[in-house]
Amino acid sequence: MALPEVSDRFRPATCPSYIVHLLILLLPTSLGGTFFEALTVGDDDEYIQRPNAPGHAIVHKTTQRHAGAPTTSGIRDILVIFLTARRPKEVAVDENTWGIESAMRLQSVAKEMNRDKLLPFLRLARDIDPTNSDILYWLGVHLMQGDSNDPSDERWNEICQGVESLQYSAVLNPADARVHYHLGMAISTRHKYAMRTRRAHLLPPPKEAAETLIEAIETAMRLEAKCEKAGCKNDINIAAGYLCLGDFMARLRDPDKAIVYLNQVEEHIDMEQDGDTNWVHSMLDEVNSMLEYCKNESMKKNEASLVAK
Repeated sequence: MALPEVSDRFRPATCPSYIVHLLILLLPTSLGGTFFEALTVGDDDEYIQRPNAPGHAIVHKTTQRHAGAPTTSGIRDILVIFLTARRPKEVAVDENTWGIESAMRLQSVAKEMNRDKLLPFLRLARDIDPTNSDILYWLGVHLMQGDSNDPSDERWNEICQGVESLQYSAVLNPADARVHYHLGMAISTRHKYAMRTRRAHLLPPPKEAAETLIEAIETAMRLEAKCEKAGCKNDINIAAGYLCLGDFMARLRDPDKAIVYLNQVEEHIDMEQDGDTNWVHSMLDEVNSMLEYCKNESMKKNEASLVAK
């Protein structure tokens, strides 16, 4: 199979029926390889794996998120083999493998459904295989995508469950930049919703929430930088991440920290990624408005501090 010269699509291997993924190099090549997301954690840069010679192979679980690293010259020929788990006559004989298999099938089917039907399928998939971080990630994302104007307890519970699902996904796969990014966004969404619906007393302490939010988004940015270096980026909107951090700090009445984050939004706007220039201009207008507010608040704090002295 000849891979395209540039490939930045992750293969999360959510296709049903496949448990082990085997890649065999057919012809010698000096470039390309298989990018493994899990190897981006830590200080090492060895997150692209390459067989040493034709006939050598890389074997990994199909649930391991990976991508084809860019092949910038020549053709990379590989043979891909999937080792399949079929339903045993007695499920108890191979319960773990069949659970993984069933959950992957449910996740695959859920992607074709609307939100009302999708959530029950993802919840069932999670219950069958609670260790699949990708299922927890998608469940968390879709739980957060409900009606933000719905003030009901049901909607509040969905938001809280969405945050919890993303938190658990991050524990299971700390290398997934998408999970950390959406976890940070979810924490911000939960905070705004709670303030708007008078549920602030149900939120974690502000310092704890701020630390969790900052860690989540900054972790996403560090991981995404490695993914981009390998040519396998997730297309996370870094500018929106900095805007989220700035907005959250402003809401917690810390204008100086807010200014630090807001000042980084413009330099991280990716016009090619964002595409919609109207959206970009809208974001910059929001940033400028927030910066003006934060600078005024910072000046007031400094003046009050001088008077107190």
